[in-house]
Amino acid sequence: MRKVPLPESDSDHMHRCAMCAMLLTQPPDPRDDYTAPEAAKFHPGKVDATRLLRMAVSHDLCEALAGDITPYCNPTLVASKHEKEKEAMQAIRKVVGDPLGQELFELWAEYEELKTVEAIYCKDIDKFEMVVQAYEYEKEHLKPLKDVPGAKTPLTNSVGAEKDLPTVCEEPLRRFFISTNQAMATPLFRRLDQELRTRREALLQERGWGVTDPERQQPRTQG
Repeated sequence: MRKVPLPESDSDHMHRCAMCAMLLTQPPDPRDDYTAPEAAKFHPGKVDATRLLRMAVSHDLCEALAGDITPYCNPTLVASKHEKEKEAMQAIRKVVGDPLGQELFELWAEYEELKTVEAIYCKDIDKFEMVVQAYEYEKEHLKPLKDVPGAKTPLTNSVGAEKDLPTVCEEPLRRFFISTNQAMATPLFRRLDQELRTRREALLQERGWGVTDPERQQPRTQG
C-alpha cells in the first residue's frame, strides 16, 4: 500500500498492545483527571488489568484466518468483516479447545461490543499503538519535503486507491491520524495520544511538511 519497508505484523501489534495494557497496573498519573463522572469509571483502580492484558494480547487473533480487513478494503469485504472474524474465532476455538478456546472467543466478543471498561481501554490501546507505529514509520522513512520531486504542498493529503498512493518516503501518513483524531476515550490514552501528536507535528514541521488541523487531536463527541 504505502510500501513501508518491513511493516509491523499482527503479532508485533498485539505484543505492543499488551505492553500498553500493563500501564494500567501502575498508580494513576496525576496528569490524568478521573474526577468527571464520565471519566471516573476509567480510573486504573477500577480496571481488571489481568483481563485487559489477556484481551490486548489476543484481540486481533481472528486476523490469523480472516485477514486484516481495513476500511480501505473492498466494500463487500468490509461489510462482512464482523461475520468473517466471528467465524475465524469460532474455528480457532475448536482448534484450541475449551476452556481456553471459550475464553479467547469471549474476550474477542467483549472487545467487539465495547461495553466494558476493559474493552474500551483495549480499543484505545489498539488505536494508540496504530498511530505510534505510523509515527515511527514517518520518523524512519519520510524524506524532507524539499527532497521529494513533485511533492504536493505541505498541507495536502493524497486520496484514491491504496495502490496509487505515494510511498511513506514521499508523503506523511496523514489518514492514520485523521481517522483517529477523536478515537481515544480514556484520560490516560488521550494524554499519551496528545503527546505523540505534538512530537509528530514537530517532526513534520522540521521536515517541511506541516500538519492539517484534522491530524491534531479533536474534542471527543459525547454520546
